[in-house]
Amino acid sequence: MRDTLLAPLICATLAATLLAMFIMKVVSSYRRSFIAEIGTSLKQNFLLTNPRSLFLMSSALTVIAGSLALALAGPVAFVTATIASLAGPWLLAKRLAARRRMQFVYQLPDALLALASALRAGCNLMRGLELMASRQPAPLSQEFSIVLAEQRVGRPLAESLDDLRRRVGAPELDLMNTAMNVSRRVGGNLADTLESLARTLQEKAHVEGKIDALTSMGRAQGWVVGLLPIFIGLVLYAQQPERMSLLFTQWYGWVVLTIVAAMMAVAAWMIRKIIHIDV
Repeated sequence: MRDTLLAPLICATLAATLLAMFIMKVVSSYRRSFIAEIGTSLKQNFLLTNPRSLFLMSSALTVIAGSLALALAGPVAFVTATIASLAGPWLLAKRLAARRRMQFVYQLPDALLALASALRAGCNLMRGLELMASRQPAPLSQEFSIVLAEQRVGRPLAESLDDLRRRVGAPELDLMNTAMNVSRRVGGNLADTLESLARTLQEKAHVEGKIDALTSMGRAQGWVVGLLPIFIGLVLYAQQPERMSLLFTQWYGWVVLTIVAAMMAVAAWMIRKIIHIDV
């Protein structure tokens, strides 16, 4: 009798130990990836925040959100809340990087015009970049300050500009880097080239602004389409909680929620493809 009870107990203990080791390994891998990638993103955005503290806050938020969702709405809500909490920091970092890149691109034409004016006034390229870094607003001044700091320690300008392109991720910098590299190697009127490039970028920004204005209605419709089912679900849950709770407690309710979520995701993707126009 003892042997028959001891064998399942040993198997259960071994399975629990293996599961705990697997969970610890996954958490450790996620922690390393979080600290490395989120920390790099914070540094590139000049945000002086400790990524380890953010990891602890994100972990606590995930546990709290998952526990509340499990207690109030069931396993499906638990999985949804956990995934949303885990993906939140990555989406926020991506959003901050995209916002910073947009600000940089909008500041670049004025900075190039100022650099062209400095070159016509008799300054060399490095002096013009110093004036750009000191007089232009952030984030452009911050990025070019890094380029100048690398130049002072002996790094070639071409390599610093290539790193600038990779950090910011703006394709507009390819034209500027090409113009500067060609001018340094074969000569030419760099001031006129930069001025023409600045005018082109201004026209591009103007066209993109028109496109954003024309597609704003489509974006608003996308938000309405995405939030309306959630709003209707909350209203129905407030009116008939017993029937609506079946969506979170029965297997067929989970299937319905999965199908609805998949259809909403496809609709959001299609709307995004329609309103996203590359200039």
